[in-house]
Order: sequence, then C-alpha cells, then structure tokens
Amino acid sequence: MPTPFPLRPTSWPGAANPQPSNHNLEWRCTGCSKLLGIGRDDRLHLRFARGHEYLVGFPVQATCRGCGTLNHASAPTR
Repeated sequence: MPTPFPLRPTSWPGAANPQPSNHNLEWRCTGCSKLLGIGRDDRLHLRFARGHEYLVGFPVQATCRGCGTLNHASAPTR
C-alpha cells in the first residue's frame, strides 16, 4: 500500500500562485514545481550543483533548469 505524503506549497508567496506555507517558504517553478529556492527571512537561499549556494534579495528571477520556465518572485510575504 502506498504511503500518503502531505501536500506541499507550489510556489513562493510573492510569485504568481501564492500558497500557504510554514516557517521556511519554498519557491517552486510555476511550470513543473521543481524547487528553486527556500525563503529565509527577507532573502532567498538558492543551491545549485557542485556546492554553489547563494543568498539573494528581492525581486528575483530564475529560469528553471528542469523545464526552462522563467520564474519571478517580487517579495516575501509574512
């Protein structure tokens, strides 16, 4: 029997499709729901392959490496 998994937020609250979330907000691709970054306070934590990590401010845009969709987050909401 499959194990049920809880639903997760599908985008950053400042993005096109706001979703409720917990303390650390997930910013996900609007095309394929791939995780793009994690909101921490007033910044966004981005992590890429081979240990590349960035903390960026808002507004931020990113192209999804999975499907090529351009994603935009204007600001975090509390």
